[in-house]
Amino acid sequence: MFLKRVDSIAFVFSGLYVGGAEKFGITLANKFVADGIPTHLMLIEKFSSLMFDQLDKRIEIIYIKRKGKLNFILHKQFEIEFEKRGINKVIFFCLSPLFLSRVFSFRKNNKVDYFISLHSTIPPCFKERIKNMIFLRFARSKDIVLFICNNQRHYHKQMYFFNPPLFDVIYNGVDIDYFKPGNSLQTVNKRDTMGIPGDEKIILLVATLRPEKGHAYAIESLHLLHTRYPEKKRTHLVFTGDGTPQYVAVLKQQVSRYSLDGFVHFEGNQKDVRTYYEVADLFTLTSFSVETFSIAALEAMCYGIPISLTNIGGAAEMVIEGKNGNLSISRNPSSMAASWASLLDAGLDRAEVRENTVNNYSIQMIFVKYKQAILTKAQIEL
Repeated sequence: MFLKRVDSIAFVFSGLYVGGAEKFGITLANKFVADGIPTHLMLIEKFSSLMFDQLDKRIEIIYIKRKGKLNFILHKQFEIEFEKRGINKVIFFCLSPLFLSRVFSFRKNNKVDYFISLHSTIPPCFKERIKNMIFLRFARSKDIVLFICNNQRHYHKQMYFFNPPLFDVIYNGVDIDYFKPGNSLQTVNKRDTMGIPGDEKIILLVATLRPEKGHAYAIESLHLLHTRYPEKKRTHLVFTGDGTPQYVAVLKQQVSRYSLDGFVHFEGNQKDVRTYYEVADLFTLTSFSVETFSIAALEAMCYGIPISLTNIGGAAEMVIEGKNGNLSISRNPSSMAASWASLLDAGLDRAEVRENTVNNYSIQMIFVKYKQAILTKAQIEL
């Protein structure tokens, strides 16, 4: 008599940073555990994070103890946890844990199916590019690589010579019912708390304050928007997300240098960003690296907000020109300002923007694709 193998899944991250990959991974893990599948979250780095609040309490958190940055021999710890909990499906959401779980490991665990979900495209610096090149070499031929857009797959093939025999392309998705106009439990209007009159436009940028996210370019773009398009001189730029005090200080100095005090708002990390989507007229991302298929942009479109994205990663696969937004050139404030001016005047149908998002990026729809790929180990050859 043969016993049916019960699937048990582990989602592996370095740590729960506030970021799109982590947010999507948690949403996906929540869907798996709600579907009755034993689900675990494995972390190498331990620190407090707002992301823990979004995690279903039924998901077990497992910390892989690491003795310092030079402690590379972790494969035995991973294998012990897999065996102890009967984990037979492992999904790496970043490359560092993949590397640490396999370096110096010469025995393949045939009891476990491995998946690599990639959430970054252009690295922020040369050092990261070299690290990625090395880490990707630890992917094995039987691993299934899950790209989140076609441009990302092509980039990895050309830049890293990474051409996995087994892969799938599955776009990111969001909870279309959670991110829905009028669905926030908070009654405070963010325009009032930020002191922005109802007749003045708001451009929203949701991203951690890091150089590669291009906040400095966004501030310069707002300066150009005010000077080149006089009718837009009362437009505001709102940042949600946090960064190091030093970098935030640099950005605030830039704001003062351009005399934009009162028009650029630093709102910090938010447990619930929906109240900002409620009042935004335009959503933007000004990244020049890393960005691939933005969760925040999908959330914004759930509110019918037009999106202005720099043309990197999968932005061109997300934007439908004239329907839900447009593209600009990264590191080019003139192009970004023109994009914003165009969209603020475009009068796009917000209901149509939301409908397109609902029809193509519902987390339930994306979950079905992940479930098929992971639980049946669907193998798609290049």
